[in-house]
Amino acid sequence: MRVWLKPDKMAALGISPSQVHDALAQNNYLSALGRTKGSMVSVNLVANTNLQTTDDFKKLVVKEHNGDVVRLGDIADVVLGAENYEQDVRFDGKGATFMGVWVLPTANALDVIHRVRVALPGIQAQLPAGMKAGIPYDATEYIQNAIHEVLKTLAETLLIVIAVIFLFLGSLRSVLIPVVTIPLSLIGAGILMSSMGFSLNLLTLLAMVLAIGLVVDDAIVVVENVYRHIEEGRPPVQAALIGAREIVGPVIAMTITLAAVYTPIGFQGGLTGTLFLEFAITLAAAVVVSGIVAVTLSPVMSSRFVHAHGKEGRLTRWVNAGFEWVRRVYARMLDGALTMRGAIVVAALIVMVGAWPLDVARLRSAGNQDAVHV
Repeated sequence: MRVWLKPDKMAALGISPSQVHDALAQNNYLSALGRTKGSMVSVNLVANTNLQTTDDFKKLVVKEHNGDVVRLGDIADVVLGAENYEQDVRFDGKGATFMGVWVLPTANALDVIHRVRVALPGIQAQLPAGMKAGIPYDATEYIQNAIHEVLKTLAETLLIVIAVIFLFLGSLRSVLIPVVTIPLSLIGAGILMSSMGFSLNLLTLLAMVLAIGLVVDDAIVVVENVYRHIEEGRPPVQAALIGAREIVGPVIAMTITLAAVYTPIGFQGGLTGTLFLEFAITLAAAVVVSGIVAVTLSPVMSSRFVHAHGKEGRLTRWVNAGFEWVRRVYARMLDGALTMRGAIVVAALIVMVGAWPLDVARLRSAGNQDAVHV
């Protein structure tokens, strides 16, 4: 309730602002008087003098002298206004009322906005005629776009990894072995995420994107070793057994090394550790699952999918021929570099010495910029 005083009328009637304040305080009061009892009934007595409408406030007596009564409506404009006039809300150029929906830390923002949109038609049906409800700003649109981009990147990464694996293995059947490791590793990481209460958010999706390129390493090493034994004339099953036994130690070492690199990120203190805990655990879990798959499922699949006796198809021979050409070119370049070792060392020293003035100039430029900012 807003009471806008009229100084000219207050001065003419001899009323001060403090008198208006006292009148409002004394007449807008709620007090318990006691209780009355009868033989069968007990009633609580309440002196309810609180004012409810603008007319009630306008009729409020501010001053009485010699039978003359001055009411609040005589010296002020009484209106039902806004709580404060420091901000103005507009929606499509029209006056509006803003209501923010703040998500609790334990709630899912996407789930909350979905429920708000479901409840909005029911709220609209209860509003007075001519009043409309809408959502002018939705912060979850950024989250949706970010998740869409991450999923797009995830798909692109998966296709690139498959293409690279195919180029190096040269066989579509052999590509299936490390490719199967990708979904199994991500599913295993998802199971661990669910057991630890992690959600599917930007950090966990980022961990999965990075994990795709890591989880196939162990399976590729196993397949290549099994393929080598098959080329040497061993049966596929025997080649898988021998190849897996030879490579199990390095695979375990690779898995532990990768997990040990990323896991400590989640155990840092402060905000960094809290933010990256889910990222570190998800990535480490995917790597560990890939190592388990590499020493169990990959040898079994290699005994079934790798061509017996190292048989190569036309596409495989074409890919191998391409890599053989690259190998020969690299060998000639390496032989040429080894014949002029002295010149290469001198060139490297010249580059190092030439980079020193550039580094000094960069440091001076950075120092001058800091001085200007100060």
